[in-house]
Amino acid sequence: MPPVPISPVKVGHIDDVQELRKTKPRTIPQRFVRDMTERPTLSTTPLPPSNTHMPVIDFSKFTNGNKEEVLSEIFNLATACEEWGFFQVINHEIDLNLVERIENLSREFFMLPLEEKQKYPMAPGTVQGYGQAFVFSEDQKLDWCNMFALGLEPEYVRNPNLWPKRPERF
Repeated sequence: MPPVPISPVKVGHIDDVQELRKTKPRTIPQRFVRDMTERPTLSTTPLPPSNTHMPVIDFSKFTNGNKEEVLSEIFNLATACEEWGFFQVINHEIDLNLVERIENLSREFFMLPLEEKQKYPMAPGTVQGYGQAFVFSEDQKLDWCNMFALGLEPEYVRNPNLWPKRPERF
C-alpha cells in the first residue's frame, strides 16, 4: 500500500499550468507569483562556479573503476551537487533507445486532454500522480509546472491505480 498523508491537507484550488497557458492569460494567477522576498536579486544570486563547464559524472568509474577512481568520482559528484545543483551522467549503460521511448511516452501523456490526465490525481501531501507536488496549504505559492510521478522502488510505494491506461504503451 503506497504511503498517504497522516492528516487531511487543504490545498485549495490548483490551476493546471498547461491549461492556463493555452488561455494566454494577461496576468499570472497570484498563487504562482512569488513574494518579493522570495525572488532572487543580483545581490543574493550566488556567483556561477568558476568552472563554466557543466559537471559530467562518469558512472562507469563507480562500477568498473579502481578505488582511486571511485573516490575521485565521488568527490566530483559532491562538488557538482554543492556548486551546480545538477550534472550530466555519462557511461550509465542505459540503452538510449529506452530513454528516447520513455521521453516520447511522457510527452504523449502530457499532450492528452486534461480530463484524461486528471484520472491519475496527485493526492495533497503526496508526490505520486498528476498535478502539483509538495503542496501543503492553501496559501502556499506554487511552481509553474505540472508533473506526473510514479513510485517504483521500494515496491510498497507503488500505486497501480496511478498507472495510466493512455498512451497504451505507457
